[in-house]
Amino acid sequence: MTQTPPTQPDTLADTLSDRLYLAMLIARLENTLLAAPSATRALENWMAQAPAPIAGSLRVERADEPATPCPAAFAPLLAQHSGSAPLHYRKIRMTCGPLVLSEAENWYRADLLDTDMRQALDTTDIPFGRAVRALEFFRQTLARESLWWPLPEETLSRAQIHTLRAEINRPTGTGTGRITLPAHLFRHTALLRTRAGIPFSLVAETYTAQSLWPFLA
Repeated sequence: MTQTPPTQPDTLADTLSDRLYLAMLIARLENTLLAAPSATRALENWMAQAPAPIAGSLRVERADEPATPCPAAFAPLLAQHSGSAPLHYRKIRMTCGPLVLSEAENWYRADLLDTDMRQALDTTDIPFGRAVRALEFFRQTLARESLWWPLPEETLSRAQIHTLRAEINRPTGTGTGRITLPAHLFRHTALLRTRAGIPFSLVAETYTAQSLWPFLA
């Protein structure tokens, strides 16, 4: 069972420097994930770099929730040319101590997995990638979606940045405001292919703001 998560560290003043720091952290985390063949390994390395380490190792918790449909835009990539067996569905949460770092949904073709792989995915909390490691698979990133960004999305001129800094740093009657982080930061959708190039799974990974908390203490 996941522990009750602590509250967000109260160290983020609503200043331009803290917003830039958050943008740097989010970019670093996303680049770490995109460059790694395994999201699990990338998160392990990410947490190991934290200046305020969290007690406990990375864990996977299988979520027993009703299946959600495979995204329509990507479902044809997993089309089965023989038979009409439905795609299997699996959802997990990646945790470290009391923190939930990410949620991942997998839609996969069980007919391309052996018995041991199917049993491990159905009955244990093993990460999906480790369960199917014998397929020598590789990831093909299909989409990345930003769910929150600490800075304005539009390109700003130097003068606009100075104006923004002045507005953010302007004192109020109750002192400088605080930045409240959202639940989720970004989502990656990827296709997993066997060594022979056959697509066998679609994964949608959503990363949470709690993955930043050890860097904010």
